[in-house]
Parts: sequence; C-alpha cells; structure tokens
Amino acid sequence: MSETADLIAAIQQLDAGALVAVREAVSRQMLTVPLSSMTDDEVVAATAMVETGARRDDAVKIRWAVELRERGVAAKRGLKPARFLSTLLRLTPSEASARSKAAERVGYWHELNGELRPAAYPAAAAAMDAGHMEFAHYRVIHRALAKLPTSLRTPEHWSTIESDLANQACALSPDQLESVAQRLLAYLNPDGEYTDDADRARRRDLMPGRQDVDHMSGISGTLDPATRALWDVVAAKWAQPGMNNPEDPESPMGDSDLADSTVLAAAAERDNRTQGQRNHDAFKKMLETVVGSGTLGKHRGQPAIVVATMTLDELETETGIATTASGGTLPVRDALALAGSNRKFLALLDNAHRPLFLGREKRLASAIQRIALIAAERGCSRPGCDQPATRTAVHHMHEWKDGGRTDITVLTLVCDGDHAQVHDGDGGWITEIITSGNGPPEWVGRVGWRQRGTDDALTPNDTHFPDRRYQRMVDERREKEEAHAAWFRQRAKDEIAEQQWRIEHPIWHREERRWLDEVAQLPDPCPPPESWYEDVA
Repeated sequence: MSETADLIAAIQQLDAGALVAVREAVSRQMLTVPLSSMTDDEVVAATAMVETGARRDDAVKIRWAVELRERGVAAKRGLKPARFLSTLLRLTPSEASARSKAAERVGYWHELNGELRPAAYPAAAAAMDAGHMEFAHYRVIHRALAKLPTSLRTPEHWSTIESDLANQACALSPDQLESVAQRLLAYLNPDGEYTDDADRARRRDLMPGRQDVDHMSGISGTLDPATRALWDVVAAKWAQPGMNNPEDPESPMGDSDLADSTVLAAAAERDNRTQGQRNHDAFKKMLETVVGSGTLGKHRGQPAIVVATMTLDELETETGIATTASGGTLPVRDALALAGSNRKFLALLDNAHRPLFLGREKRLASAIQRIALIAAERGCSRPGCDQPATRTAVHHMHEWKDGGRTDITVLTLVCDGDHAQVHDGDGGWITEIITSGNGPPEWVGRVGWRQRGTDDALTPNDTHFPDRRYQRMVDERREKEEAHAAWFRQRAKDEIAEQQWRIEHPIWHREERRWLDEVAQLPDPCPPPESWYEDVA
C-alpha cells in the first residue's frame, strides 16, 4: 500500500504532458497484466473502478476539446471545431459535432481575466468529473432541457431540473434516466398547456440517417401540427391500399381520382404492403412529383434534378452502384428507373461534344461543367471534407480576377466554408493540380490542397472515394501477403540448401551436432541482478 501511495503522490506532481504519457503506458499495461492472482471481490471492485475511470475520460475528452477551442487550433487550419475534431480523431461528423457542443455546456471555459467560469450544466459537469455519469447520460439531460417549454425556462426551473437529473444519473443507466426525464417533463407539463407555438417551432425536425451497407436510410423527426396535417392529406390519397404500389404494374400511380374505381379496388385486393410501406411509397411519389414538376428551379446554376454518376460499363449492363450529387448511393437500376424514358442526365457518358472549355468568355461555370465536376469529384475537394456536391460552388484554381480561365481542367468543387480559406493572406490555402512531383502518384491529374507559405506536398480528398480507399487496403494486404510468401519461399530454399550442404559435408555435420550437445550440458547462466531491470526500465 505504501508503494501505491508513493506512486500516486509522484503522479500528482507530473505536468500535463507527462500525465498523458503515463496514462498511455498504464492503458497499454492494463491489456497485458495477468488478472488471475486477484480474488473475485478484487475483480468486482476493479471492474467498477475501471468503469468509473472510463466515464471520467468523457470529462477529460471535453476538457481537451475546450482547450483546442480556446487556442483556436481549428481556426488556424481553416476548419471549424467539429470538423477539426472529426478529422483529427476519425470521428463521424455527428459525433464530432456532439462533442464540440457538449464542450460548450459541460466544459469549463476561461474568462478574459484567466479565471474559470462555471459550466452551463454545472451538476452534470461535476458528475462527469467524478466519473459517476457518462456522455450518454449527458445526452439525456440535454434532450430533457431542450424539451422544456419556454414558459418554464426560468433559471430556477432550469437549475433544479439539471441538478435533479444529474443526481439521478449517478445511480441510473441512460435508459432508466430517460424514463425519469420523461416522467419529470410530464409532471411539469401534464396537458401540454405550457407548450406554445415557439416551442413547437423550436422542436420541429426531420433528418434522414446515413445510408447503410444496403443503401437504405433511416429517418427520424418531429412534425409541427401544420406539417402533420399536410402529410395526413397526402397519405389519405397516395398511401391508401392499391395506390403507388411499385410491386404491382397495374397499380394506379398519382391522382386516385383519375384511376378507375374497379382498377383501384382490384389493386387494393392484391396489396400486401404494410401501412409503413404504403407511407414510404406515397412519400416517394410526392418527392418524384415535386422534383419532376420543375418548381424547384435551379440549384447552384443547374436544374434541381437527380444527377447520378456511373461508368459506361455499369450503364450498359445496368448493374453496380451509382453516386448522386448529394453524396448518396443507389443501384444503377434504380437510377435508370428514376430517369425513365428521359435520360438527359446520362448524356455526359456518351461521346457527344460538350462545351467544357469556356476560356475567358464567361466567369461562371456552365451547368455542363458543373455536372462534369460532380461526376469527377463527387463533392468538396478540400482534404477531409465530406460535403457533397449539392453543397459546393465551382472554384477557379487560378482566380478569375487574376486572368483565370473557366476551363474544366482548372475548376474544382469547394463548399462555402472551405472556399473562404482559399486566399492570399496568412494561413490561406492553395488549390493546384497534382503532378508526379508534388503529390501522391496515384492522384496525378486530380486536385490537391496545401497551405500557402509551406513546401508541403499537395493533399487530395479521398473522402468521396471509398472505393479507392478499399482498393488501397486490398493492395496493401496483397503486398504484405506477397512479402510473406516470398519470405517463406526463401526460407524453404535456405533450409533445402542447408540440408544439401550437410549431406555433402558429413564430417562437419557430425562436429556441429557434437558441439550442440556439449552446449546443452552446460549449466544455465546466473540471472542478472535486480538493478539491471531498473536500469533497462
């Protein structure tokens, strides 16, 4: 125990850098140290202690996020805080954004005079510091406070609810805390009488989730009363049995008033879809109607239509996966079905001559040039940026004001946030075409970025090309396998050569065996003194 106390005392004297190094060493050692010598009670206690430490790590992560924000590290690199965290720590954009926002609520920030100001959620911050609650508990507390009606958002109510939920979090799981939070909100606003138009407007939300491996996307949201009323009208017409059934070629599509009642009734008899599936098909028909009507106008200079990118082989065979301008994916068959008989958006894949080189004739890129860039780059070309093409503008790598040309070979897609980082001042960025001497050889001819005033190699953005990442991983694995195979082949050759040498030199072989036998009879050497291990450590 005295050794442990001395060790803890020594650790408490270390600075931040040394503590991080010790933490890393302890973390690695915990993965290898034997646990068999511990009793059951010791294992139980240690398990709880490790969990407490892991929960306290959430508070540590928040502290480092605050430090990065206060130092402006992301801004120095021309990035927003969440984007920098996502790139630095390989987090999903949503997770990085959640951590950055959590730092504003449970983090301790410095005032201008250097003093720490209390956290916005003081009880939750204290519980996280103590290791009594984790990030999932914080999410529950934040959601509950966000649902609090405006009329009840007094400092007294806010502080009491935050403190009560933080105290409960120290004894409950996140799921159990969620139930307590819902019960508390129901108690404070039992009949919804305190909820007003401002509360409903604040809570409105509709978010499609990320596409999974089968290209399907989840959806979640909260509809305000007016939106719900509009949807009920659409669902009553287009989600009724028999309507808009993609599995039934005779199902009426569109306005049911134009459909023969006998045809609709027969289609309803054949309709085996669930209500949820009918809602989905009605929602799809509604979107097809809006996009196909042309009422959306133009988006960044081109008609607001679905633009799908595919190879010529995929088009001819109607197989494979197409990429949309919004960064999504869909089977080629679905893309062709969306196009129907009018496949203008596929014209870029044929041999038709298109005006892609405008020189100084026009400053703004044409719709054809933008479609070409969407097909080539799929999104923002800034390294690490995941913004799809629909959120980008066309950027001249050689500025138009300096004589740049509106030619496809010197244009690139850049999102609004990153476009502001391309400038001539300190910390500005440069966009150039990668050649064999200034960037990765496999990206020659593509666009690369580097910060002005540095000699760094140009860096491309591979975020929009998961197929390239996968192929690179396959190539690296194949190289390793080939290297291992070559090593085994050489080892086999060496063993065969050694055996052949022994056959050809039997006398030397007998002497070698005699010498090995004599060595085996020698006593083991004395182990080195304990001080030797200390010196090595």
